[in-house]
Amino acid sequence: MKTAARSLLLLLIASVVSCNETSDLGPDALGYDFYPLSVGQYRIYDVEEIRYLVTGFDTTNYQLRETIFDSIPSLDQTTYLLRRDIRSDAMSSWESDSVWTLARTSTYLSITENNIPFIKLTFPVTDGRNWNGNSLNTRSELTYYYQSMDNPLIDSIGLQDHIRLIIEDIEENVTGVDLRSEVYIRGIGLVEKDYLTQKKCTSSDCGSDLGEVIAGRSLKQTLIEIGNEE
Repeated sequence: MKTAARSLLLLLIASVVSCNETSDLGPDALGYDFYPLSVGQYRIYDVEEIRYLVTGFDTTNYQLRETIFDSIPSLDQTTYLLRRDIRSDAMSSWESDSVWTLARTSTYLSITENNIPFIKLTFPVTDGRNWNGNSLNTRSELTYYYQSMDNPLIDSIGLQDHIRLIIEDIEENVTGVDLRSEVYIRGIGLVEKDYLTQKKCTSSDCGSDLGEVIAGRSLKQTLIEIGNEE
């Protein structure tokens, strides 16, 4: 990201957080503002994605734009529609990728990705709090938990306004590795996604390649722009 663009983004984020510090206690005290929801809101990310294959690896760099473009109210919650568009770089045109849905109740925020719902955040947002992120789907139980950060992702914003979400935490072993985390900033939302999953060959069929990575994915997603569509 160019220095001028980064500086503008940091100033915008700092001003949003500063406004939140003067707000009355209420939903923000529970941490609802770690994922703000309003129609017209968008975020743009730089993304680096690496696919690990038996024959090697493939690296793709692109930009992702997520826009909340509509909402559907019901008795106990409002469902928001999130449009995801991608482009190869800032000079290219956006192309439609997918539509996800978001829903926030008094106790959790769920995100439905490719028709599979996950409980992404729970409230209140507090260090060490954990839950089963797959409790709304039929997949095996998977523990999500909050972890405070030792250093702020953005220096101008205090640590109390950062939270790291750990989705899986399996250090490298003989079968592979699964490390997934996301960082959220109060008043802004998701600012960083860092995933690494790898599967190693453990069969005798591997021969001299025993222990080699045969499948996996690395994803680094970093916020570069936020705003609202007019």
